[in-house]
Amino acid sequence: MALIECFECKQRISSTAPACIHCGAPAQAGQAATSPQEAVISFGRLPTNESVPRVTPAAFGRRRKPEAEPEPELQIQAPVPAPAGPRPVELWLKIMVFLLPPFFVWFLLRPGHSWLARLLGFGWLGLMILLSKA
Repeated sequence: MALIECFECKQRISSTAPACIHCGAPAQAGQAATSPQEAVISFGRLPTNESVPRVTPAAFGRRRKPEAEPEPELQIQAPVPAPAGPRPVELWLKIMVFLLPPFFVWFLLRPGHSWLARLLGFGWLGLMILLSKA
């Protein structure tokens, strides 16, 4: 008896098991090849999200146990309120608006930036456009 990899869920199972204990897939369906030269190539496990609870199907022929307690209801969090004052213009944004205004002045349109910051940024963009045409 050896541990083999399930062709469906890529988990390790016994070579004598009739079906995968994790996903329920028949063990012989994915093993057409019996010799090591004809073994199925595996690329590892499927990506999983650890915050999502894992669900395993009930084994064949077994009855499902009743759940002892109901699942808790989902609680929806309130959205984060916007800051009360104007959003400060970060140093990296000031430098990039000065050097490459056509690309970075649009970041000033994000919520929270003051009208003065937007006026200065777009005014600098307009001045650069006028100077480039002269």
